[in-house]
Amino acid sequence: MMSSPASAYDEIQVYDMSINQPGQFALEMHSNYVINGRKQAVYNGELPPDGILAFTPEFSYGWSDHIEFGLYLPMSISPNKGTTLLDDAKIRVKWLNADNPELFFGLNTEIGLVPRRYSEQPVGMEIRPIIGHYSGDWLVAFNPSLQLDLTGPSQVPVLAPGLKITHQAIENIHVGIEHYADFGQFSHFSSGNQQSHTTYLVSDISLGNYRLHVGVGHGWTAPSDEWTLKVILGGIPFTELLNPTRWGS
Repeated sequence: MMSSPASAYDEIQVYDMSINQPGQFALEMHSNYVINGRKQAVYNGELPPDGILAFTPEFSYGWSDHIEFGLYLPMSISPNKGTTLLDDAKIRVKWLNADNPELFFGLNTEIGLVPRRYSEQPVGMEIRPIIGHYSGDWLVAFNPSLQLDLTGPSQVPVLAPGLKITHQAIENIHVGIEHYADFGQFSHFSSGNQQSHTTYLVSDISLGNYRLHVGVGHGWTAPSDEWTLKVILGGIPFTELLNPTRWGS
């Protein structure tokens, strides 16, 4: 199964009304660090998340006003391995209608290869509906994500929703909470203590064209990591990074 939206291996975020402009290339950097997490493997070959530092460059391209393509190249550093590991790759396509920010909606579809140290099955898919409201002061976004294995004996989807609520504290700074859950397979939801539930205190900071997101999360159930730190730097103009005049050469 692909990692849940609160897995340190994966990018931890709730999709809101953000989308590239047509023809725009961009780079977003995701980084997660499990301060105190699960230390025991749940299947043979799994790498427990405790102490893992994950970082994922996400390359994206705006195809039109409402369509965006993305490529993830996840990497991680394990305290047990002591090395940097390339964690395969994922691609996505997002359709989003944010013409009216007071009610934006869309759908993100993602497919990727997942190493055995993070998933029993090597190929997974995520279908992530996007719905939300933005008023300037308030942002509410909800992603009732469905995740499924494309290999293995079971292709029953898992319900793994994410919710984000933030409020503008001062100009260019929103603060609030995000909650991520993994209820288990639709055919048989996990019992309460076997579900994953993690709540983050988050801050979104606008720095000109850049966006800085910082969050500290606490897991409430046994399958959840107890404490996780996440940072996302967005709005990086990828084509500008390749422009030598930007660096004075």
